[in-house]
Amino acid sequence: MGAISIVCSSESSIAAVFLVMVFLPAAAGAILGLSKDNATLSKLSMVLCATSSAACMFAYPVHCICGNVSCMLPIDSAIGPYGILMDDLSALMMSISSLVYLMIVLHMTGSSHNTSVRYMGAMNALFLACVFCMCADTVAVIVMGWEAVSLLTYLMAPRFDDEGPRWRFFVVTHIGGLVLLCAYAYMAVSAGSFILSEWSDLSAVMGQTVSSIMVLMLFIGFGSKLGTVPFHAWMPDMYGESPTHTTMILSTVCSNVAVLLLFKSVFGYIGTGSDLNGVALVLLLLSAVSALWGAMESMIQTKPRRILAYSSMENMALVTLCMSMALIFSSASPALTNLVLVAALFHTINHSVFKSLMLMVVHTVNDCTGEKDIGRYGGLGKVMPLFSFISIIGVASMAAVPPMNGFISEWLMLQSMIGGDASETLLKLIMPLTVAVLGVCGMMAATSYIRLYGFSFLGRPRSPGAASPEPVSRIPMLSMAVLATMCVLLGLLALNVTEVIGPGVMAYMGPGAASFKDALSGSFTPLSLGLMLFGTILIIYLIGRLRRPESYDRDTWGCGLELDEDMQYSSSGFTQPLVRVFHPFYGDMTRMDTDEHGNRTIYHVVFVEPFVKNIYRPIGNAVIRISETVGRMQTGNIQSYLGYILAVLVIALLAVRIL
Repeated sequence: MGAISIVCSSESSIAAVFLVMVFLPAAAGAILGLSKDNATLSKLSMVLCATSSAACMFAYPVHCICGNVSCMLPIDSAIGPYGILMDDLSALMMSISSLVYLMIVLHMTGSSHNTSVRYMGAMNALFLACVFCMCADTVAVIVMGWEAVSLLTYLMAPRFDDEGPRWRFFVVTHIGGLVLLCAYAYMAVSAGSFILSEWSDLSAVMGQTVSSIMVLMLFIGFGSKLGTVPFHAWMPDMYGESPTHTTMILSTVCSNVAVLLLFKSVFGYIGTGSDLNGVALVLLLLSAVSALWGAMESMIQTKPRRILAYSSMENMALVTLCMSMALIFSSASPALTNLVLVAALFHTINHSVFKSLMLMVVHTVNDCTGEKDIGRYGGLGKVMPLFSFISIIGVASMAAVPPMNGFISEWLMLQSMIGGDASETLLKLIMPLTVAVLGVCGMMAATSYIRLYGFSFLGRPRSPGAASPEPVSRIPMLSMAVLATMCVLLGLLALNVTEVIGPGVMAYMGPGAASFKDALSGSFTPLSLGLMLFGTILIIYLIGRLRRPESYDRDTWGCGLELDEDMQYSSSGFTQPLVRVFHPFYGDMTRMDTDEHGNRTIYHVVFVEPFVKNIYRPIGNAVIRISETVGRMQTGNIQSYLGYILAVLVIALLAVRIL
């Protein structure tokens, strides 16, 4: 067995130290997870995870110093060698994802969460799996890493009273993994190599039809984790019931992995040499439906984490929509293709930051109030002003309010979708659709996020826990403050970030790639926009302070009644008009209960995911019936089994004879 080889353009010692600091602590933490539960070992495992995450944050600076870092293990497998390659795009995604991962680990230290040694061991192992996937250079690493991501997130979810959501996640993601295995195996055979960096423009080898099938398989495989319709059925319940920090990683870091691998596989390995407009239109329609469904469902949910689950579905659908557009643009405009891909990757990065922040906010609100339903919150802004300020930054980012990071990436999406060559018939048909989808999704999503903030922090407290919340610990507050700062900086410094993403995209697009800036209409100066907006707000605030009128304290008029927490707009009342209009789509049912004294009837509206009701449950029931039938065939009688064997042999001989 030979030595491990690390190859880079310069400063190989720096690269070696970096790789050791990234992988060794997390590997040790994963091994600790195999030991018996112990508070000391649990804290040590958490420290090891934080150490690896902090080290991996320097992935992009190390790449700037050393160039591409490649490492190949001197062992082989049935599906090729084990190797990694950290290029500029992988390094950038590793740095951002590791920052988010570190903030998640820090947030765990001061919150009510399962921090057993086994859970922390799984956290370390999941970090390793995500990093290996992001810098994978061989089929073995990418397939095994992706399978590890699916399996570990499944194991980190608790056993629910209803095991359906957990098993839906397990089945859907593993079917997606099997589809990916088949796709990568076929591409490896076509390329004649198991090393991914040796793959390029495979569409010229595979042909148009096979390339379209491979692209579709890749979108399905990674879409099973991103929540593409109809593979999203596991998301709401898993997000709503799993530990919040598991949900954070699944929604942010794991989504970063899926989008990065999807981009590399489609645009780097397969390429756009063949005409892929047919499959691109199918994927475009699927992404548009997913985005609209996610935005619409997020408006009627009453549990904050389910709101954010559908929000992730909507955001990731916009990313896959951009990639579908890039397949169509590739034959018309290289610059426009790069612009829409830069917008997709930038939005993926932004989503990982603001979504992890908002999941932390929701978890912190749950901890402080002891409530999980949005209808039991309210009034937190008055008693927790700093926490409220951090939260509104996250909400503004999700709602694409300028100059926050969410606004910049969605603005780039809009720029790319209205910048197509309208002389092409295909673009004439799809451009209005994509612009309308982006606008409608933005409107509905913004309404949903404003509802989440308003019912949590404004109004009167709707429960004793909201009236007297517990204080937030310093470390969780610090982690949220860091992510809120990132939301602002990624918006103000978006030009610098896109200039880093742009060359990474061009490196995978091959010769003839053009800069995304060539497709921009007008100047791109988010920093100036931000300074102007902040300056305007500051001037208005100062004028208001100087000309403040004399204030009076008076009780709010309540029609002669004493105001209480029920005399304000409720979450259900807020969404009721939408439910009335789109009633056939939501699959809602009215359930009647009685109060604890049995004196009055209480009506509840219960929403059943239509895709679960009409697709997954019938399939599950059919599988159960088949299993029961097969089970009845297991009689334990040797004569019966010999009869089965004889019947199979006869059928096989007849089939061979006929064929």
